[in-house]
Amino acid sequence: MGPSASTHMDRTVRATTSRRRLREASQPRTRPHLREDDDVSLADERLPMAKPVPLQTSSSRLSAVWLGARSAQDGDQDVVRAIRNVFPRQPAAARINREHHLLITDVFAQRGITQILDLGCGYPANGPYGAAGPLLSQNTHEVVQRRWHAASVTYVDNDPDVVNARRTEIAATASQTRARTLLADITDTVDLLDQLMRDAAVTRDRPVAVLAHDVFPWIPDDDAVRRCVASLREWLPPGSALSVTHATADMTPTWIQRLTGVYAEAGLSFHPRGRSFTTELFGDWEDLYGGPVRVIPTARHQPGHHESKAPDFHSAGYAGVAIKPST
Repeated sequence: MGPSASTHMDRTVRATTSRRRLREASQPRTRPHLREDDDVSLADERLPMAKPVPLQTSSSRLSAVWLGARSAQDGDQDVVRAIRNVFPRQPAAARINREHHLLITDVFAQRGITQILDLGCGYPANGPYGAAGPLLSQNTHEVVQRRWHAASVTYVDNDPDVVNARRTEIAATASQTRARTLLADITDTVDLLDQLMRDAAVTRDRPVAVLAHDVFPWIPDDDAVRRCVASLREWLPPGSALSVTHATADMTPTWIQRLTGVYAEAGLSFHPRGRSFTTELFGDWEDLYGGPVRVIPTARHQPGHHESKAPDFHSAGYAGVAIKPST
């Protein structure tokens, strides 16, 4: 057997092992860490197993499932079941994050920021993997353009399928909206900024709001995240805003450790980080409401959030928002 045949066999063995582990993880298990007030249904885990998980499970599709997607790839179902099994609060955490996204977008619009950069945007809310329910089934451009019809929104994602879905959705309403979608790796900020300037998607003559919500946990290199944000902070004009949400293990270490393992088995790199790391990303900028930047559980960041009084472990993540000073 030649080297190429041996390599192929090794890959096949690894893929088979990964699928088997995911199927095992998706089987019902006892939940000693559940609290009495957790309204978790076990119904999903009693369903028949789905087809084997493909090697390239999409984090974008999984995120859409947590927001009530009407459909998903059959191959994702093992991962969905496994995640529900080890971290039953994942759907709630995703909904908390999404509501924060919409709330803070509206806050920026109220403050007159009419250029929005949505990093790691994911699928359209009303697209093939769109969210269900009136609260979450809004897109970023729909929120900001209710207040400023001429506002511009630039969506950025590194998933070609997401970008195609976004472009299709925008094309259907091209006469009513100023929105565009870029295919870019946000860790390559030189390319990202070149695209923004070349397409005149964003101009530096007025403030820009950058939404980086649940995007950095999918970047494994801490320094790459730091460089990305530092480059954006330097490039953005005074008065610009940076909004970050980031998954953390601080509130539920056992569950998040298991969750990270499930993602790894599915071929996805998931890196929750602590409060100090998220705080560091804002540099010397000031909090949206003045003073040092507040980095707190996501559901508690905006007073109008429907889950603002929920226990912190429901958020399983931090949120912070800062403004670039004028001098």
